[in-house]
Amino acid sequence: MEDLTYDKRGKVAWLRLCRPDQGNRLTPAMAAELAALCETAADDDEVEIVVLTGTENVFCRGLEYPTGQKDAEAAQSIRAQFGELRCVEALAALTKPTLAALNGDALSVGLELALACDLRLAREDARFGLPQVADGLIPFCGGTQRLPRIVGQAKALELVLTGELIEAREAQRIGLVSEAIAVDAFAARVDEVLIGLLGKGPIALRLGKEAVLKAMDLTLDQGIRLEEDLYALLQTTQDRAEGIRAFLGKRTAKFVGQ
Repeated sequence: MEDLTYDKRGKVAWLRLCRPDQGNRLTPAMAAELAALCETAADDDEVEIVVLTGTENVFCRGLEYPTGQKDAEAAQSIRAQFGELRCVEALAALTKPTLAALNGDALSVGLELALACDLRLAREDARFGLPQVADGLIPFCGGTQRLPRIVGQAKALELVLTGELIEAREAQRIGLVSEAIAVDAFAARVDEVLIGLLGKGPIALRLGKEAVLKAMDLTLDQGIRLEEDLYALLQTTQDRAEGIRAFLGKRTAKFVGQ
Protein backbone atom coordinates (compact mmCIF):
# COMPACT_ATOMS: atom_id res chain seq x y z
CA MET A 1 0.00 0.00 0.00
CA GLU A 2 1.19 3.51 -0.76
CA ASP A 3 2.11 5.68 2.24
CA LEU A 4 -0.21 8.44 1.02
CA THR A 5 -3.14 8.17 -1.39
CA TYR A 6 -5.23 10.63 -3.38
CA ASP A 7 -8.75 9.54 -4.20
CA LYS A 8 -11.21 11.83 -5.97
CA ARG A 9 -14.82 10.85 -5.35
CA GLY A 10 -17.06 13.15 -7.29
CA LYS A 11 -16.33 16.66 -6.05
CA VAL A 12 -14.36 15.55 -2.97
CA ALA A 13 -10.61 14.89 -2.93
CA TRP A 14 -9.56 12.44 -0.20
CA LEU A 15 -5.97 12.57 1.05
CA ARG A 16 -5.26 9.52 3.19
CA LEU A 17 -2.20 8.68 5.29
CA CYS A 18 -1.57 4.94 4.97
CA ARG A 19 1.12 3.87 7.45
CA PRO A 20 -1.03 2.74 10.41
CA ASP A 21 1.58 0.31 11.71
CA GLN A 22 3.92 3.30 12.11
CA GLY A 23 1.26 5.59 13.52
CA ASN A 24 0.84 7.25 10.12
CA ARG A 25 3.91 9.29 11.01
CA LEU A 26 5.10 11.53 8.23
CA THR A 27 8.38 10.94 6.46
CA PRO A 28 9.99 13.75 4.45
CA ALA A 29 8.89 11.98 1.25
CA MET A 30 5.28 11.83 2.48
CA ALA A 31 5.40 15.50 3.40
CA ALA A 32 6.61 16.41 -0.08
CA GLU A 33 3.89 14.30 -1.67
CA LEU A 34 1.22 15.79 0.60
CA ALA A 35 2.22 19.30 -0.45
CA ALA A 36 2.10 18.25 -4.12
CA LEU A 37 -1.31 16.61 -3.75
CA CYS A 38 -2.70 19.74 -2.11
CA GLU A 39 -1.64 21.64 -5.22
CA THR A 40 -3.30 18.96 -7.37
CA ALA A 41 -6.57 19.44 -5.51
CA ALA A 42 -6.25 23.23 -5.72
CA ASP A 43 -5.80 23.12 -9.49
CA ASP A 44 -8.67 20.68 -10.14
CA ASP A 45 -11.79 22.70 -10.92
CA GLU A 46 -13.97 19.64 -10.27
CA VAL A 47 -12.83 19.41 -6.63
CA GLU A 48 -14.91 21.49 -4.21
CA ILE A 49 -13.86 19.98 -0.86
CA VAL A 50 -10.62 18.40 0.38
CA VAL A 51 -10.61 15.77 3.15
CA LEU A 52 -7.51 14.67 5.08
CA THR A 53 -7.73 11.43 7.04
CA GLY A 54 -5.75 8.41 8.19
CA THR A 55 -6.21 4.65 8.10
CA GLU A 56 -7.54 2.14 10.63
CA ASN A 57 -7.54 3.76 14.08
CA VAL A 58 -4.90 6.47 13.74
CA PHE A 59 -4.80 9.84 12.02
CA CYS A 60 -1.16 10.92 12.45
CA ARG A 61 1.15 10.69 15.47
CA GLY A 62 3.79 13.07 14.16
CA LEU A 63 7.10 12.59 12.37
CA GLU A 64 9.00 9.45 11.48
CA TYR A 65 12.36 9.82 13.19
CA PRO A 66 15.44 8.51 11.34
CA THR A 67 16.80 5.27 12.77
CA GLY A 68 19.71 5.69 15.17
CA GLN A 69 19.02 9.29 16.15
CA LYS A 70 17.64 10.53 19.42
CA ASP A 71 14.22 12.03 19.23
CA ALA A 72 15.28 15.66 19.56
CA GLU A 73 18.20 15.24 17.15
CA ALA A 74 15.99 13.53 14.60
CA ALA A 75 13.27 16.15 14.86
CA GLN A 76 15.83 18.90 14.33
CA SER A 77 17.20 17.22 11.22
CA ILE A 78 13.71 16.66 9.79
CA ARG A 79 12.76 20.22 10.74
CA ALA A 80 14.99 21.60 8.00
CA GLN A 81 13.28 19.42 5.42
CA PHE A 82 9.81 20.26 6.69
CA GLY A 83 10.70 23.92 6.64
CA GLU A 84 11.39 23.65 2.93
CA LEU A 85 8.51 21.32 2.07
CA ARG A 86 5.82 23.29 3.89
CA CYS A 87 3.28 20.47 3.73
CA VAL A 88 1.14 21.93 6.51
CA GLU A 89 1.15 25.36 4.90
CA ALA A 90 0.17 23.82 1.57
CA LEU A 91 -2.92 22.40 3.26
CA ALA A 92 -3.69 25.68 5.00
CA ALA A 93 -3.30 27.59 1.72
CA LEU A 94 -6.16 25.76 0.01
CA THR A 95 -8.98 28.17 -0.77
CA LYS A 96 -11.47 25.30 -0.99
CA PRO A 97 -13.06 24.08 2.26
CA THR A 98 -10.98 21.43 4.02
CA LEU A 99 -12.08 18.81 6.53
CA ALA A 100 -9.90 16.74 8.84
CA ALA A 101 -11.60 13.38 9.43
CA LEU A 102 -9.76 12.47 12.62
CA ASN A 103 -10.16 8.71 12.76
CA GLY A 104 -7.65 8.38 15.61
CA ASP A 105 -4.78 10.08 17.43
CA ALA A 106 -3.61 13.45 16.07
CA LEU A 107 -0.35 14.26 17.84
CA SER A 108 2.51 16.66 17.20
CA VAL A 109 2.63 17.42 13.46
CA GLY A 110 -0.53 15.30 13.13
CA LEU A 111 -2.44 17.84 15.20
CA GLU A 112 -0.81 20.67 13.29
CA LEU A 113 -2.15 19.17 10.07
CA ALA A 114 -5.62 19.04 11.61
CA LEU A 115 -5.34 22.66 12.78
CA ALA A 116 -4.59 23.71 9.20
CA CYS A 117 -8.02 22.38 8.12
CA ASP A 118 -11.26 24.35 8.33
CA LEU A 119 -13.42 21.66 9.97
CA ARG A 120 -12.39 18.85 12.31
CA LEU A 121 -14.53 15.79 13.06
CA ALA A 122 -13.12 13.26 15.52
CA ARG A 123 -13.76 9.70 16.58
CA GLU A 124 -14.52 9.61 20.27
CA ASP A 125 -11.50 7.39 20.97
CA ALA A 126 -9.02 9.84 19.39
CA ARG A 127 -6.47 11.79 21.40
CA PHE A 128 -4.92 15.18 20.68
CA GLY A 129 -1.80 16.96 21.80
CA LEU A 130 1.43 18.80 21.04
CA PRO A 131 3.97 16.80 23.09
CA GLN A 132 7.09 18.29 21.47
CA VAL A 133 8.27 19.87 24.74
CA ALA A 134 9.18 16.37 25.97
CA ASP A 135 11.92 16.40 23.30
CA GLY A 136 13.05 19.91 24.17
CA LEU A 137 11.23 21.38 21.16
CA ILE A 138 8.18 23.45 20.35
CA PRO A 139 5.68 22.91 17.53
CA PHE A 140 7.12 24.23 14.26
CA CYS A 141 4.34 23.74 11.69
CA GLY A 142 2.03 26.49 12.90
CA GLY A 143 0.74 24.83 16.05
CA THR A 144 1.64 27.69 18.39
CA GLN A 145 -0.18 30.13 16.10
CA ARG A 146 -3.29 28.27 14.98
CA LEU A 147 -4.11 26.58 18.29
CA PRO A 148 -4.72 29.82 20.28
CA ARG A 149 -6.83 31.18 17.45
CA ILE A 150 -9.07 28.13 17.74
CA VAL A 151 -9.19 27.35 21.49
CA GLY A 152 -7.97 30.60 23.06
CA GLN A 153 -4.64 31.62 24.53
CA ALA A 154 -5.00 30.07 27.98
CA LYS A 155 -5.87 26.56 26.79
CA ALA A 156 -3.28 26.74 24.02
CA LEU A 157 -0.57 27.63 26.52
CA GLU A 158 -1.64 24.73 28.72
CA LEU A 159 -1.43 22.24 25.85
CA VAL A 160 1.86 23.55 24.45
CA LEU A 161 3.66 23.94 27.78
CA THR A 162 2.53 20.69 29.41
CA GLY A 163 2.55 18.55 26.27
CA GLU A 164 -0.41 16.64 27.74
CA LEU A 165 -2.86 14.73 25.57
CA ILE A 166 -6.59 15.30 25.72
CA GLU A 167 -9.49 13.05 24.77
CA ALA A 168 -11.94 13.77 21.97
CA ARG A 169 -14.77 14.84 24.27
CA GLU A 170 -12.50 17.43 25.88
CA ALA A 171 -11.32 18.51 22.43
CA GLN A 172 -14.94 19.11 21.50
CA ARG A 173 -15.62 21.01 24.71
CA ILE A 174 -12.81 23.49 24.08
CA GLY A 175 -13.65 23.89 20.39
CA LEU A 176 -10.65 22.05 18.99
CA VAL A 177 -12.98 19.69 17.08
CA SER A 178 -16.57 20.25 16.00
CA GLU A 179 -17.80 16.84 17.06
CA ALA A 180 -16.61 13.74 18.94
CA ILE A 181 -18.40 10.87 17.23
CA ALA A 182 -18.97 7.25 18.21
CA VAL A 183 -16.60 4.89 16.41
CA ASP A 184 -19.33 2.97 14.60
CA ALA A 185 -21.03 6.18 13.44
CA PHE A 186 -17.91 8.11 12.40
CA ALA A 187 -17.72 7.28 8.68
CA ALA A 188 -21.43 7.90 8.16
CA ARG A 189 -21.26 11.25 9.98
CA VAL A 190 -18.29 12.40 7.87
CA ASP A 191 -20.24 11.52 4.72
CA GLU A 192 -23.27 13.35 6.06
CA VAL A 193 -21.28 16.53 6.66
CA LEU A 194 -19.73 16.30 3.19
CA ILE A 195 -23.14 15.87 1.56
CA GLY A 196 -24.31 18.96 3.40
CA LEU A 197 -21.34 21.00 2.22
CA LEU A 198 -21.73 19.82 -1.37
CA GLY A 199 -25.29 21.07 -1.35
CA LYS A 200 -24.08 24.63 -0.76
CA GLY A 201 -22.77 27.08 -3.35
CA PRO A 202 -19.04 26.36 -3.86
CA ILE A 203 -18.20 30.02 -4.48
CA ALA A 204 -20.08 31.05 -1.35
CA LEU A 205 -18.14 28.44 0.64
CA ARG A 206 -14.80 29.72 -0.64
CA LEU A 207 -15.64 33.38 -0.07
CA GLY A 208 -17.07 32.66 3.38
CA LYS A 209 -13.85 30.87 4.28
CA GLU A 210 -11.77 33.77 2.96
CA ALA A 211 -13.76 36.31 4.97
CA VAL A 212 -13.42 34.42 8.25
CA LEU A 213 -9.72 33.57 7.91
CA LYS A 214 -8.63 37.02 6.77
CA ALA A 215 -10.61 38.60 9.60
CA MET A 216 -7.99 37.30 12.04
CA ASP A 217 -5.50 39.83 10.65
CA LEU A 218 -7.89 42.77 10.21
CA THR A 219 -9.59 45.33 12.41
CA LEU A 220 -13.35 45.02 12.76
CA ASP A 221 -13.96 47.86 10.30
CA GLN A 222 -11.54 46.35 7.77
CA GLY A 223 -13.16 42.94 8.17
CA ILE A 224 -16.64 44.35 7.60
CA ARG A 225 -15.46 46.10 4.44
CA LEU A 226 -13.93 42.83 3.22
CA GLU A 227 -17.20 41.04 3.91
CA GLU A 228 -19.11 43.69 1.95
CA ASP A 229 -16.70 43.41 -0.98
CA LEU A 230 -16.95 39.62 -1.09
CA TYR A 231 -20.74 39.78 -0.80
CA ALA A 232 -20.87 42.22 -3.72
CA LEU A 233 -18.60 39.92 -5.73
CA LEU A 234 -20.90 36.98 -5.03
CA GLN A 235 -23.86 38.89 -6.47
CA THR A 236 -22.21 38.82 -9.91
CA THR A 237 -22.05 35.01 -10.11
CA GLN A 238 -24.33 32.54 -11.87
CA ASP A 239 -24.65 30.59 -8.63
CA ARG A 240 -26.19 33.57 -6.86
CA ALA A 241 -28.80 33.93 -9.61
CA GLU A 242 -29.48 30.20 -9.44
CA GLY A 243 -29.91 30.43 -5.68
CA ILE A 244 -32.57 33.10 -6.08
CA ARG A 245 -34.39 31.15 -8.80
CA ALA A 246 -34.33 28.00 -6.67
CA PHE A 247 -35.68 29.89 -3.64
CA LEU A 248 -38.52 31.44 -5.62
CA GLY A 249 -39.29 28.14 -7.31
CA LYS A 250 -39.16 26.24 -4.00
CA ARG A 251 -36.65 23.74 -5.37
CA THR A 252 -33.10 22.62 -4.63
CA ALA A 253 -30.48 24.85 -6.21
CA LYS A 254 -28.13 23.39 -8.83
CA PHE A 255 -24.88 25.27 -8.34
CA VAL A 256 -22.16 25.12 -10.99
CA GLY A 257 -19.39 27.07 -9.27
CA GLN A 258 -19.54 30.06 -11.62
